Amino acid sequence: MTTTHESVHLDLAKPKQRPEVVTWITGFFVAFAWTYFFGLHLGWNSADFLRGLLQGDDMAHGNVLLNHWYSGSDSYWLIDSILFMLGVLVVGVKVALARIVAASVWTGVIVLSCIVARIDSKRCPTAAATAVIVLTLGLPSALLARFLSASADHMTTVLVCLLAFLGLRNGRFGWGWLVASVLLAAGLLSDPLIVAYALVPCFVVGVLDSVRSREWAAGFATSSAPIAATALALTTRKVAEHFGTYQIRNGTPLVPPAARLENLHTLIPDALTLLGFGSSFSDNRIPWELGVFRIFGVVILAAGLVLGFGYLSLGVVGGEARIAIKGVATRSRASYRLSDLLVLGVFGDAVTYVVFRDDATGLRYLTAGIVFSSILGAMLCGQFVTLVKTPTARNVCTAVLVVVLGVNVACAALFLSRRAPISPFPRLSTFLVSHDLDRGVGDYWTSAPVTLYSEEKVKVRQVLPTGQGGLRPYLWIAKSTWYNGKFQFLVYDVHQYQGQLIRSASGFPFARVSHIYREGPFRIVVWRQPQLMENLVGR
Repeated sequence: MTTTHESVHLDLAKPKQRPEVVTWITGFFVAFAWTYFFGLHLGWNSADFLRGLLQGDDMAHGNVLLNHWYSGSDSYWLIDSILFMLGVLVVGVKVALARIVAASVWTGVIVLSCIVARIDSKRCPTAAATAVIVLTLGLPSALLARFLSASADHMTTVLVCLLAFLGLRNGRFGWGWLVASVLLAAGLLSDPLIVAYALVPCFVVGVLDSVRSREWAAGFATSSAPIAATALALTTRKVAEHFGTYQIRNGTPLVPPAARLENLHTLIPDALTLLGFGSSFSDNRIPWELGVFRIFGVVILAAGLVLGFGYLSLGVVGGEARIAIKGVATRSRASYRLSDLLVLGVFGDAVTYVVFRDDATGLRYLTAGIVFSSILGAMLCGQFVTLVKTPTARNVCTAVLVVVLGVNVACAALFLSRRAPISPFPRLSTFLVSHDLDRGVGDYWTSAPVTLYSEEKVKVRQVLPTGQGGLRPYLWIAKSTWYNGKFQFLVYDVHQYQGQLIRSASGFPFARVSHIYREGPFRIVVWRQPQLMENLVGR
């Protein structure tokens, strides 16, 4: 009996595989350069996207457990923050590091998607599967790219899921199972959405494997991985709490039942918007003659998801191995298992959208599902190419794919040809440094960017107005020890809601004023005497 390895394995010792390794490395750096350049045109001013850099900086200086920090349930402690910590150790605290980490994660998702999609594929099918990934994830709409390029916003969670899926693809105990369990535990400690993206899908896929074989042990390795990950995560959290770690203030609230029903109705339209239709046309000013070609990507993703769901149901009732079912293209068990995990990951992602989406920014909850669907569509194209036997039909398919890719390149070029947004924070940071203002408080959306764009020469800590006419620390993705000592000034953005709250508070400007400066949309209130936080709270 011969044994086949259902995996993509690269052995550097084999000369024939060295060109493939070089190809993967070259492809990674080319994709990184592309995603980094794309990201420059999407804006990097959000405090949410920069928060991981503050945590990574603190971890690099020894506070690995993030003691004294306050965070939501999605702390990103052992995923994004670890990457930022490593980056700070190498290059220091620089805003460019946020771009580097985000582009690296986006590139990693593209590369891993190609690896998963090419399972069982060779030569031409591999090229077709890769082309689909490039089409959907490498040349996305600007709206989808904004979420793909965001750090500390669930994309690293998607990367962890793909790595865990690869570790569990063979359905056996071993190093793959161990690595997958550790990754799932790290994800669970960092972002609870991984429960819907990966933990539940892994458990269900393992159960279905047992049902198909009518033997519980057949799927036990897959179904036990999320259980082991949960136990490891709970143990790690207890140990970290013993030594001192971050506190969870609250999680993302569930939307009311009426809003969930509305989200269910907008699920498909919002997914289409992310894929380049709807408001994406007008927002990005892409000619409809070009944008309409994105329909090919939508069809491929939808077909891949439908076919994947069909494969998921095969053999459950009859108790038959899918590789033995007549009429189904020959595939390995690993390929089927990866397809099952991706399909259930898409449905888990849809659930998070329905229960959490409360405004337009909630579209980000669909990003993981689009990534998983892209891989399913790439798998479908790889299988389809194997069925095309005549050279004429293959040439037609190749021509269509080249045209679609070319049009998407043109759409991306149009977007990138426009001037990249200019951040107002470097100018504000320079202004504060030039006026010897190095320690202040401000609204949430201004504080972290000023601190990081000034490379911590100016430290601004986020606050909110109190009901008694004072200011209080805003302990959300913040460290309680930030508020020790005295503060010279208050800075806020007149265009941001929290800045308007501060300006309209009854106790404003909260202390006797020396100067009030204007710098673009910002107002800088300099007090006559530096103020302790407790004095500002007590006013």
